[in-house]
Amino acid sequence: MKKPLQFQDIPFEETLPEEPPAPALADLFGKTPVKRKGAWKYWGASSLQGLINTGTHQLLAASPFGFVTAFGRHLSHAARIRFQNRIFAKRIARNLFALQPELKNNPAEQRKSLVRWWQNISSTLAEFAKANTIWTRGRITVHGREHLEAAKALGGPLVIVSMHLGTWEAAFTAFHLDLAPPCTGPFQPEPCRFKNRIVYNLRRKRNQYLFPPGQKSAFRLHRLLTGGAANLMIFIDEMRDNQIYLPLFGRPVPDAGNGVVAIKLANAAGGTILPVYLRRKGSRFDLIIEPPLAPSSDAKTRYPVEETLHRLNDVFEPVVLRDIEHWYMLSELRLPEGFENDQARQDHIARLRARADER
Repeated sequence: MKKPLQFQDIPFEETLPEEPPAPALADLFGKTPVKRKGAWKYWGASSLQGLINTGTHQLLAASPFGFVTAFGRHLSHAARIRFQNRIFAKRIARNLFALQPELKNNPAEQRKSLVRWWQNISSTLAEFAKANTIWTRGRITVHGREHLEAAKALGGPLVIVSMHLGTWEAAFTAFHLDLAPPCTGPFQPEPCRFKNRIVYNLRRKRNQYLFPPGQKSAFRLHRLLTGGAANLMIFIDEMRDNQIYLPLFGRPVPDAGNGVVAIKLANAAGGTILPVYLRRKGSRFDLIIEPPLAPSSDAKTRYPVEETLHRLNDVFEPVVLRDIEHWYMLSELRLPEGFENDQARQDHIARLRARADER
């Protein structure tokens, strides 16, 4: 019988995503065009961008929080103009307007909403540099602590599920340091190796193990949870196969992805699913802890997958619609063709937005 896995059994260095091999410096001036192009990209453009990213991160980490938020908002205008003709930027605008049917035929309000989305997301990206201190400096107000205690009382590890709203990395920090320590989970690496190093160093400072994709990581998460060594936090609006599958927005329930992983891990570990999310309040945040999902009486299937995905969607879809101008994953959502002209879908979205406003 294997002994339960503990964090001290895992080298922290293995939470750093694998990096591409460095091309030989000689390839910079080699005769092979493909190798020469790859070498210049690795040692030239990527390294220069990495130095800029690292320097900016260090500058923001040392700056007052209010300045960091304002810095992000200030840069958002340039970013919006720079990328306005890119496919992803057009997709952001289309999604934003389609999910706010009340703005239809009102281009002035649509434009204001789009400007606010860019401002909020730019602030979020800048505030990543402060993710370790947003919680410790008291910039997060917790609502629903009684739901956290109720979840703990149900027994087993917590499986904390969330959406990419607000500066979501700070939610990782809050649960890991104080609310439900220790807290682990998966994450999706950035394409840039320098950004991954920034993320790695930030998490190392708070000693939080978050694992990149792969079978080895999945195996470790399973063992950590089933062995009672950790709670899990997982974001179920991740991109998979060039699509965001949750919230559903009237689409079919997915048969794979982080939502399914969360449910299966909760079942395997006898855990309790707890929905949470952040809401921005200027340069502060509310951390909303929703009631835990009550498990079924079936010991073998604590949480039926399809039913539980619908229950999670019922929690998060109205929230995302209400806070759509703060949802980072909007840029990767591919709504069905004709979505904004489907009256039944638009009525459904309007009802959910109204329900969220009442919360």
